[in-house]
Amino acid sequence: MRVRTYFAAALTSVVVNTHAKTQTLNLKNLQAEGVSSIEEPKRSTPAQVYGQIRMEGMQYLTPIPETPNLTYSQLLSARLSALKETSWVDMVADVSGGTFFSRGQSHFVVHEAYLVNHGNTPLKIYTGRKKNGWSEMDRRWQLGLWQPKFAFDTLRPDEQGLTGVFADYNMRGWEVVAFATPVFIPSMGPDIREEGGGLVADSRWYRAPSRDFALNNRVNQIVYELDIPETAKLVGNGAVAMMGRLGNKERGAWVVASAGHLPVNDLILKRKIQMDASEGGVDVTVSPDLTYHDVYSVDVGYAFENVKTSVSYLQDEPMEKHPDVDWAIQKLLPLKAYSAAVDFSLNNIWTRTLAFQLEYLKVDGGGIVDIRNDGQPDDFTLFDSRLKFTNALSFRVEGQLASIFRRPFVTRFKYLYDYDQRGSLLNTEFLYYPNQKWAVVLGGDVLGVQDENHNPSSFLNQYRANDRVYGGMTYVF
Repeated sequence: MRVRTYFAAALTSVVVNTHAKTQTLNLKNLQAEGVSSIEEPKRSTPAQVYGQIRMEGMQYLTPIPETPNLTYSQLLSARLSALKETSWVDMVADVSGGTFFSRGQSHFVVHEAYLVNHGNTPLKIYTGRKKNGWSEMDRRWQLGLWQPKFAFDTLRPDEQGLTGVFADYNMRGWEVVAFATPVFIPSMGPDIREEGGGLVADSRWYRAPSRDFALNNRVNQIVYELDIPETAKLVGNGAVAMMGRLGNKERGAWVVASAGHLPVNDLILKRKIQMDASEGGVDVTVSPDLTYHDVYSVDVGYAFENVKTSVSYLQDEPMEKHPDVDWAIQKLLPLKAYSAAVDFSLNNIWTRTLAFQLEYLKVDGGGIVDIRNDGQPDDFTLFDSRLKFTNALSFRVEGQLASIFRRPFVTRFKYLYDYDQRGSLLNTEFLYYPNQKWAVVLGGDVLGVQDENHNPSSFLNQYRANDRVYGGMTYVF
């Protein structure tokens, strides 16, 4: 039996690609660099369409005996973005989909889809699913606290927009955004199903809960069962938020402040445990649920000609939710996060330009504790952390380092070190463009920790066996 822990597979989000303006960046690059809104089309072109098709093969270097079918995969994916003008409203849509040949799995994602009033008036009313620049930290570190994510592949999450009505009054030196919605669409991850008494997913980035439960000096085996509530009970939850900006983020000093009362984008889990004394087993019913949180963030920055700097603060205060009798539920602990970033470019390096990015993140709090209906901690906790990184330094460089047969050869390199986990993550990718529409892609990801006994449940330690290489081709139109 296949089920989804995250719903609305046809209602998730991203930004329209403007790849036609440059031969070295594609649609995915724009999102990775944080483009959060669609450029205004020229009124002489009433309809614009952009797209990308990608064929990719991926090989994990360490096989997992329990899931040998996940060692290698072939993915065919496509992305289409369109803008359409009318005399009253402009319509925007950005969708993507893909299929894994070896697994017979497919996905479809609506990244952005909204209507906005036509014209150059400073007041814009957006209706639908749309991204917004609520927090620099949330976007750069892909925290998913403000905006949900599509994270079928944990190392390639796509930030999604919120769904509702946005009133955006935008002047050159300041901006105010108000948001309200009766609809909640959570972050989405791999499909989870019951199999052999466990909860499994066809993904190397899914962490299954433990099958062992210690009681009375005896290790008992857990048999899991999924109980999925009606979709309307999860989707029918509203939210409100506001954002204000002073200054221009492209030049000079600026500040952005945001506040919101929203459902937590990652669904929490509740569970019911039933002991079978005669068999010595444990039956656990797991059900997704949601809770709200208050989110506050402030970003301050300064933009020079080739240098952009920013410092950010984010505070998250989840509401405690108590389950019914005989149930336990995840209690999300509040967190405070701080970050700083510097983006700069260097020209005329071997007659070319390189873009650099240096970032630091520090998070206090953000754990998870399972509690009973009386609010007291339970003896068993499914997962203990909300975020992948809590004390990390990241360095990234991207640019065209060479030409092959007079065509660009682009290199991307990113290194991240997390001091709390004592581990690192290295991403490399090389792209060669035989022409403006085709690119040959080759890349790899390497994860590692200094001490495997230190913090075994941390992200880098859990997935240190997921080193991988990939290659393929992309076509942009």
